[in-house]
Amino acid sequence: MIKEKIENLEKLIQSYEKVIVGFSAGVDSTLVSFIASKVLGENALIVLARTETILDEDVNLAKEIARKFNFNYREIEYNELEIKNYAENPVNRCYFCKSELYSRLLHLAVQENVKYILDGANLDDLGDYRPGRLAAKEKEIKSPLIECGFTKKDVREAALILGLPNYDKPAAPCLSSRIPYGTPIDKKSLEMIANGERFLHQMGFKNVRVRHFGNKARLEVDKEMIDILQHQLENVKKYFRKIGYNEVEVDPEGFASGKLNRDIINKIEILK
Repeated sequence: MIKEKIENLEKLIQSYEKVIVGFSAGVDSTLVSFIASKVLGENALIVLARTETILDEDVNLAKEIARKFNFNYREIEYNELEIKNYAENPVNRCYFCKSELYSRLLHLAVQENVKYILDGANLDDLGDYRPGRLAAKEKEIKSPLIECGFTKKDVREAALILGLPNYDKPAAPCLSSRIPYGTPIDKKSLEMIANGERFLHQMGFKNVRVRHFGNKARLEVDKEMIDILQHQLENVKKYFRKIGYNEVEVDPEGFASGKLNRDIINKIEILK
């Protein structure tokens, strides 16, 4: 079944002839980039956007993957906090972020005479609140994983079969997603979140989120790891105070992606 889906993905992307792939070093966009590079070679331009909301570790991973598989790789760099409406952190923040990214990729596509831009969205992404999908629709971005029926589980299985090194990489949405909607985003807050999550990863926790509430951090780790975190909490608090947090608490529910969307999903209207 999964091999058939991989074959269908190859055929679909090959039919595009020349593409740009938005690459983030996540497993989804890595799978699309790998297949595009396999079937189109130099006619697949793999592009990473370097902004203040992506971790340095992910940039380094992107470069390593690009070298390993000989991607036709390029980086673009800009400041997301300068995007109109973005820093105010409205509920449709991701719309403005993705719209800016896709506009830049479309500009590049014109320069490179490329007709199609691909993203790494999969079927599971359609079940969460994702205002960035509206931007993708408006800019006519192709989502080959969705077209070929890939769930997140399928993506990871395919990545494992194909030998992609990040097949089990935890999902890593942008750092702004740790800040409650309506709370302005600034560089200091993003740095605090990044440093906090990096520290937890170094301690051995795999899935982590540092939810940012001003000077208070609410920590999420996998539920089965909460006791371990509690036992080390004094050391954690000591470090978090150094990076700017006065209060630290552990979320008893444990890690859950998209937790800050719960209060708004199905209750809001996408604004333009």
